[in-house]
Amino acid sequence: MSTRSENTVIINQPIDKVHKALTTREYWDFIVAKLSPEPGTVHEFTGNTAVLYEILPTSLLPEAVRAMVSQDLKEKRTVTIGELVDEQISVSFTADVKGTPVDFKGDITYKSQDETTVLDYVTEVSVNIPMMGAAIEPKVAEALQELYTNEGKLTEEWISNNL
Repeated sequence: MSTRSENTVIINQPIDKVHKALTTREYWDFIVAKLSPEPGTVHEFTGNTAVLYEILPTSLLPEAVRAMVSQDLKEKRTVTIGELVDEQISVSFTADVKGTPVDFKGDITYKSQDETTVLDYVTEVSVNIPMMGAAIEPKVAEALQELYTNEGKLTEEWISNNL
């Protein structure tokens, strides 16, 4: 079973600059260094795919999940970036949280809107704990909204300073 969530984030930068950032290794180095209190690493980058090892502190987790987790979580996130076509970018991602029964995946549609870029996320969260997973999944999905918003702000900052 999984829970589907839909979220929207606005980046106050034009889509061509957002695409340039997404396809630049230094952007991902910045994201993994700043998104979480404990920096992660870019494990692999090929121009349209970023494999990220990130640390999620327990403080970012929903309270219902914190009780079951004794240490910060290690996440492997793979992001695949599509081409900029007709003022849109399609991005997909998968994330596996090591040592836990939690994973999530999704698609993001980046759309140009004047001088901003609108990100529409569709995410599926799976918590494979019998009889409890379905209750925890929406809480994990809520926490992801905060991460998506923070990543959007960091994207604006990186573009302002680098492009």
